[in-house]
Amino acid sequence: MINADSFKPNINGLTEFRIKQILRYVIYCYLQIRKDVKTYDYSKKGRVSKEDFLKNGLVNDYLQKNHNKEYFKQHISDNPSVEITFHPEETMAYIGASTNERSTDKIDIAIWENILQHIWSGETDNEIKFAIECKRIEKPSDSNKYVSDINNFCTRNYIYTRLPFEGQIAFIENSKINHINLSTKINEDLEGHQTIVTNSLLNQIMLSDTFKGTYLSKHQRITTDGFSIYHLLLDYSDIVVKS
Repeated sequence: MINADSFKPNINGLTEFRIKQILRYVIYCYLQIRKDVKTYDYSKKGRVSKEDFLKNGLVNDYLQKNHNKEYFKQHISDNPSVEITFHPEETMAYIGASTNERSTDKIDIAIWENILQHIWSGETDNEIKFAIECKRIEKPSDSNKYVSDINNFCTRNYIYTRLPFEGQIAFIENSKINHINLSTKINEDLEGHQTIVTNSLLNQIMLSDTFKGTYLSKHQRITTDGFSIYHLLLDYSDIVVKS
């Protein structure tokens, strides 16, 4: 994997600028779900897992829709010529820390954006994508599953170019859990974790004036590269229908 410390000073800044625009778009689509009073009924998911059912709904029903992407071009991106695509369940190879063997990393949502690709064109000939991992949160202890994805980001030695920014989405299905107490629980889990090296716990940031569940944390990979994770803690308690 290319060492992030060797990048030109402005590449990380340009990359983060584009990542923030992408995340604002994800937030916009989440708010559209709420505006549409859209629900996802688990009795209609068939053989699809519950997590994939919610993830695919976000991607296929909203993120990939042309009218939403047009809104992204005109009102969120700084460049109306931007092109963006979303790819659920894409795979990328990595070397396992404990096995030292090649394994497959399944990315929940891989996001390609042409300007982000252009920024990295002088550094690598790999296709560049921003990765987002998703987890359902039904009870406070599900924070452990969420933190397991952070652990994967830290301990996997990625073979191909990986951005120094990662994304995570929590689908919060319990009305008694909000982004504040979930972030607190995640931070508690991080503070006691034996493997994850955390440089900065989840701190609330504002990417949208109408959404407060956005956080940023900073960690170390086993390659010694520092990286950041943007967290979107989404209230799905009245979006999910449980039969």
